[in-house]
Amino acid sequence: METTSPLRGALITALLALSCLNVQALGKDYPYDAFTTPDAVSWVQMCGSWGKDNQGTYRVLHADQYAQSFLYIQWMTRDANGSLHAEHTVGIAEMNNDHSEIALSGLACRATPQGIALTARASSGHDDKLRRVTIEAGPATGQYRYRTQRAR
Repeated sequence: METTSPLRGALITALLALSCLNVQALGKDYPYDAFTTPDAVSWVQMCGSWGKDNQGTYRVLHADQYAQSFLYIQWMTRDANGSLHAEHTVGIAEMNNDHSEIALSGLACRATPQGIALTARASSGHDDKLRRVTIEAGPATGQYRYRTQRAR
């Protein structure tokens, strides 16, 4: 009967742990910071205002990467110098993971009394059905509602 030395067992455990470092699970969410290269961003739209006395505007960003769409909504304000900066950024969790395989087209954004409504056509890599996506953001910072319906 062969026995394993404690050193050999520790070495095997360490090698297994190191080999797993590059493995990524399906469904990984991609934060806005993942799109630091401008070539991935394909659509940017300022749309509507938020806050009491319209203190800021919404900005919607669409990125194409890994053969799918990624979508982010930002609550923007201007600093004392007039430069825009994001007070808050939220990724659309229903889309922004590497397993959703949703591609958007025909994006449109409009202001609503509560915030904004973003609409688009959505095709899925999982089936051949075309859908309509509606995302409503506001009035609270970071709040959004995601809805889909079959396209006609």
